[in-house]
Amino acid sequence: MNKPWADSLDDQLQALVDQESEHYLACIDLIAASNAPLRSVRDNAAWGVAQFRSAEGLPGKRPYAGTKVFDEIERLACERARLAFAAEHANVQPLSGSLANLAAFRAVLRPGQPLLAMRMQSGGHLSHSHPRNVVSSLYRVIPYEVSGQSGLIDYDSIRDLAIKERPGAIVAGFSAYPRVVEFDTLGNIAEEAGAVLVADVSHIAGLVLAGLHPNPCNVGAVVTSSVEKTLRGTRGGVVLCPLDRADAVDSAVFPGLQSSVGLAGLVSMASVFGHARTAAFRDYQIAVVQNAQTLCASLLEGGLPLLTGGTDTHLAIVLVGTLGLSGREAEQRLEAIGILSNRNWIPGDRRSGFEASGLRLGTPTITARGFARDEVQELGAIICRSLTQGRWTDALRDELADRVRELARRQRYTDTLRDLLPGATPESLQESVIPLAGSAS
Repeated sequence: MNKPWADSLDDQLQALVDQESEHYLACIDLIAASNAPLRSVRDNAAWGVAQFRSAEGLPGKRPYAGTKVFDEIERLACERARLAFAAEHANVQPLSGSLANLAAFRAVLRPGQPLLAMRMQSGGHLSHSHPRNVVSSLYRVIPYEVSGQSGLIDYDSIRDLAIKERPGAIVAGFSAYPRVVEFDTLGNIAEEAGAVLVADVSHIAGLVLAGLHPNPCNVGAVVTSSVEKTLRGTRGGVVLCPLDRADAVDSAVFPGLQSSVGLAGLVSMASVFGHARTAAFRDYQIAVVQNAQTLCASLLEGGLPLLTGGTDTHLAIVLVGTLGLSGREAEQRLEAIGILSNRNWIPGDRRSGFEASGLRLGTPTITARGFARDEVQELGAIICRSLTQGRWTDALRDELADRVRELARRQRYTDTLRDLLPGATPESLQESVIPLAGSAS
């Protein structure tokens, strides 16, 4: 049978794709928002017509013919997402985490209502509070911040602000916060203030499903997530909510924000949320946190200061401004030797977002590509050497680049713990992860 979706790319485009593949596989990816997708998600060719089929509306209510199987795939993805999060309702149609956030806000807020969200300099996401994001044009965004001394969420100050402002919703979702979030505390604050808690778990969704982080669905929050980060899917979004908000959420997505939804994204989510209920998924998440904590220990030992002094999650924020570097300069130094990271604002940052004073590092991708403790420790030593050297020379760059290339050669995509960390057991991994009760938050 002829399969037109399997045709080769044209030579010019194929050359560019091959060039990026070669470049990326020679690098070590520490961008906290990145990951290596599961094999089932990665193998797009196996999806056939899912790569270009689309339809609009909800299952059983579409204005398109020929969507019976399409409906079943979406129902399967929704059911698996709902079961994974122990939620009452799931909508898997948003094309991204940002659109999932906007749908959640539209479902619980009226235009112009106040919305409490973490300031970006404190670790919030642009889809919650950036003044030029569409959210800020629809709602009156009131930012809250972390403690300037500890870098931790100040729940008392959030409560005071919520009681004063009486927002329609409080956002508990962060892109650069390395500690456990007390969703139950925030849920109580929201209830007291007459607000809805909207929890964006895009970064920590995998940790939540593995039981390594509290689940905001347990406190009745409207929960949003992207699926390409710790969940290891492709780009897409999901909204989870109590049953009494299901209709509002569904209509906020369609026809409120989107028309067609792509079948390929639904296949990805069905695969990801199915895998999320396996032991292999939990083992991977444990290893992600273990690697993040190992990296933090290595960075601290090498003289790099960290926001909150470490991590409970998959990411860490290096306070490179104290070293006389901007986040951009630190990012560029690491990129020059083959390590991918991103500059990041820190609490009270006086630099622009383009420069910033922090550097965000994450371990989902290196864990998915087989890095174990000794390799993470070596990677930390390389990062320390590159950022603590006041004089950045070509000789130093070349020396460190050679070490990174050697580390990169050891990378291998993997879906299971046996492939990931040979000789490790779930028990040994669990013992090495700081328990929630020991969190600095």
